[in-house]
Amino acid sequence: MKRSLFALLFSLPLVTFAGLASADGRGPGDGKDAVQYPVPAADFQARHDARVTKMRAKMEERIAAKKIDADKAKEMRARFDARVAKVQTAINAAKADGKVTKEEAQEIRKAAHGDHGGRAHKGGKPGGRGNRPAPKA
Repeated sequence: MKRSLFALLFSLPLVTFAGLASADGRGPGDGKDAVQYPVPAADFQARHDARVTKMRAKMEERIAAKKIDADKAKEMRARFDARVAKVQTAINAAKADGKVTKEEAQEIRKAAHGDHGGRAHKGGKPGGRGNRPAPKA
């Protein structure tokens, strides 16, 4: 009797909270800003512009906080602008028909992230050290 009562008292809040947590029907990646494809080209462009504005502001904050000299800051801005131009070219190609599909968005994402394959911090190699020397034993 005690076990069944304990099991009931323990499982009731779990079931209740689990039901409330999933009541809105949103799972991972289905937040209020989740994109439903195909997206109108103007909306996709607006989202991209907002993202670029935010990234540019963060870059400028980093430059100011780290007190980076003018030449290095100019180089950072030039690299950023070159990457934005590359992504914008991909967006212009994708939005030619007025809508951006999921496949086109993936191509844009590839243009944005470059060729590093998610391993830029490892020199582009799985587990690699880039061009740093091996640690001394």
